[in-house]
Amino acid sequence: MKVAVFCSSSDNIAEDYRQVARSLGSLLAQNDHELVYGGTPCGLMGDVAQAAAQQNGKITGIIPDNWKDSEWVNPYNTQNIFVKNLAERKALMANMADVFVVLPGGIGTLDEAFSLMAMHQIGETTKKVYFINTNGFFSGIEQQLNHCLEENCMTMNSVSAYQFVNHLSALML
Repeated sequence: MKVAVFCSSSDNIAEDYRQVARSLGSLLAQNDHELVYGGTPCGLMGDVAQAAAQQNGKITGIIPDNWKDSEWVNPYNTQNIFVKNLAERKALMANMADVFVVLPGGIGTLDEAFSLMAMHQIGETTKKVYFINTNGFFSGIEQQLNHCLEENCMTMNSVSAYQFVNHLSALML
């Protein structure tokens, strides 16, 4: 199974989040799942890839061309796929992966997750998005999505696109 992970590239992030990223990378490799991610050695991206590499996991980085010859390419990747831009990167990850895991992150992370949820809503995919809600990181987003449902701005079909979990053990991989 190919598992895309969306997460922060920030190195200045809480250790709790970094530990979950490392645990996820190990879990994926130990279960022979391929990690598909943004390809950089920074932040949670680097943590999840390094942990997968330490368990001899398969790691595919999807990287924008303008980072090709920079420190933004993780040496732990077993395969790098270079794309024109972030939109192409997001589309390729959406097509390649079987399931998606979202760790703490910022605008790019949320954009990737919400794009997949929107694709699910209009029937372009049936793939699931799991938000790992470490220390309540995604609780505000979960609350907002519930509010959208209550206000009839979303349907139950939309809700089937995602799941918030507090621990990696709740992932259905």
